Amino acid sequence: MNLNNIRELILNPPANVMDIEKVETKLHTKLPTSYKELLQYSNGVSTNAGILIYGTEDLIERNETWETEVYAPSFISIGDDSGGKVILLSQDAENKDVMIVDSRDMNPENASLISNDFIQWVNSGLKIDNEEKTDINWAENCKIVIVDTQEGALKDLIRVKSVLGLNLPTSELLKGTKKLPYILTEQIPYGKAKKLIEKLGDLNLKIELL
Repeated sequence: MNLNNIRELILNPPANVMDIEKVETKLHTKLPTSYKELLQYSNGVSTNAGILIYGTEDLIERNETWETEVYAPSFISIGDDSGGKVILLSQDAENKDVMIVDSRDMNPENASLISNDFIQWVNSGLKIDNEEKTDINWAENCKIVIVDTQEGALKDLIRVKSVLGLNLPTSELLKGTKKLPYILTEQIPYGKAKKLIEKLGDLNLKIELL
């Protein structure tokens, strides 16, 4: 596998065998061989279009979040499109299909086929023929803004500070919410921002991307 010449891909350092074994033990499964081959080349891959293939650090948390074992047994969630759809691979070694399904559904029977071969799909630059095309440019920068708060927001501000990696006192965040809208961060790619917002979950804050 040689992906360095594929300009669409953003690569990471490779995963080691122990990283992969830790994931397999935690998820009680064997990762598809083709996917492990990618991880050992680049521990997670993304594109400017918002397509993300999870590295070992995200695999466990993402599969628990999507409840893959419950709603898509015999499959593994290996990525997402930063727009609410999850990329699935079968745990069956003979099945190389790459599927995409709405995260609110997760039923493989309702998934769409992206490719018949995972490695070929990666080599193509993680292209997805999305029938529901929008005008959103996932690589374009945006702002993460608090537009409303409710009682109990202080605890959520601490979580926001941690997830967004904000380097400022919580007291300053709290002060900022007194004069809304309050910009948390600027110049962040839309796809990355959307993923961070999803990670925050339900809050006593209303956050928008502008």
